[in-house]
Amino acid sequence: MPATVFRCPNCGAELLCDPLRAGTPSGGRPGCPYDGMAYAALRAGHDLIYFGPWRKIEASPYDVRRGYLQIGRHIDVVGKALAGLDLPAAHRDLALAVEAYHGADPADISGDSLRFLDNALSYAHRVIDDLLHEKGLPSHQPMDFSEWYDVVEVPFRDEW
Repeated sequence: MPATVFRCPNCGAELLCDPLRAGTPSGGRPGCPYDGMAYAALRAGHDLIYFGPWRKIEASPYDVRRGYLQIGRHIDVVGKALAGLDLPAAHRDLALAVEAYHGADPADISGDSLRFLDNALSYAHRVIDDLLHEKGLPSHQPMDFSEWYDVVEVPFRDEW
């Protein structure tokens, strides 16, 4: 039976549901893979963008524009989570995320704009890791959640 798309009611992530998967709650809907984790919404938001269609080789201009907007919203949410905390490295990473984001042109799907978008998302990820480390927790590893997303490949991963 093919997997179906499911939107998690807790974190809003678009997840894949395999009805035959072990550990699936009744009704064929999976539990949120981020449930009970610190900064679950930030992790899910990051991964939704990280595994999004804008990063695929065949991404359309629409996919890139949507990714651009998602990254902007994600940076805002990460900034709100960081507000008022005395974490200089995290604030520096957030500033770098904003700078990279503003360097991207959502109408341009060339390497430079995609690199800026990828860098903005990477710096936002570093802020999440800084927040986790402040709590004594390990870094967030998106690939640990890849089975919940429609992932064939993760472009850009080693290119920049």
